[in-house]
Amino acid sequence: MSQINYSDNVLKIDDTTVVFPYEIHEVFESHQAVIVFLNPDANLGTEEQYKNLIAYNLNGVKLWEAELPTTKKSDVYWKIASKTPLIAYSFSSYACEIDIATGRILKKVFYK
Repeated sequence: MSQINYSDNVLKIDDTTVVFPYEIHEVFESHQAVIVFLNPDANLGTEEQYKNLIAYNLNGVKLWEAELPTTKKSDVYWKIASKTPLIAYSFSSYACEIDIATGRILKKVFYK
C-alpha cells in the first residue's frame, strides 16, 4: 500500500512529490488512484475554469482533471459529497457523479 501525505500545496505519494499552484483541501485513495481536491476558493476571478478535482496514479502521474457540469468560468467543485461513488457538488448547483477512471461526469442532478 502506498504512503500518501499532503501539506499546504504539496502531495507526496511514497517518494514522488507533486506541487500544486493552490492549497490542497482533501486527498484520498480510490481504485488505485489518488484523488486531490484543491481549495475551491483559490482561483477566484480568473478567466478560465478552475478544475480543482484531479486524479493521479500511485506513481504520481496525472490521470485526469474532473469535467465540470457547465462551461461557466465561475463553476468549480466546492464539496466532495461521497467518495464511493465519487460525487462532488459544483458552484453552479449540480451534484455530479464522476467516473473514477476518466474524470468524466456520469450523472448530474441540478439541486437548487
